Amino acid sequence: MPTHPTPGLPPSGRPPSGQPESGQPPGQPPSDPPPHLADMLMYRLYQAWSQSNPVFVRLCEGRFGITRREWRILACAIEGGIMNSAELAAAAKLDLARTSRTLGALCEKGWLRRLHDSADRRVVRVEATAEGQARYQALLPEVLRLNALLVQDLSETEVALLRDFLGRIEQRGRRMAEDNIVADKASRREGGTRRAQYA
Repeated sequence: MPTHPTPGLPPSGRPPSGQPESGQPPGQPPSDPPPHLADMLMYRLYQAWSQSNPVFVRLCEGRFGITRREWRILACAIEGGIMNSAELAAAAKLDLARTSRTLGALCEKGWLRRLHDSADRRVVRVEATAEGQARYQALLPEVLRLNALLVQDLSETEVALLRDFLGRIEQRGRRMAEDNIVADKASRREGGTRRAQYA
């Protein structure tokens, strides 16, 4: 059956030479596709953490009876020596409220103890007990083993580069927060129902 050419197109049915099939004017570069969530670095960093986190949670809570946050505080207290709550919070990169709650739990378990200053009872410092030291020494090799397994597909050079890149991203993120580049106040309680106001 004979075919009829489409009006405005050559017999081949293709656009004239120099005009893309999309109809975009010649000489204009193709527009980039819209970004996807999976292309965003923060999302990929979160996924890398969330995929491995359950393994560490099972190790800490299931085998050693310590939460990830408690392990973090305990490790900082042992590695940093005797500190007050503010210093420990800074070392663990946690706020004072969370640090205080975690310290209370660790003291109840007998892994940390509070030391009151003889000159000023309001000054309280924290140190690890013998039981806390033993828990740390038992858990540390297992945490190191899991960390090594997590990066087993990377070379030593790649791991070193990754540490450097993450350190730089961390510093940039800290500066962004200090510069208050997003002035809005976060509200987890209202985050799901608040309506954004657009000008």
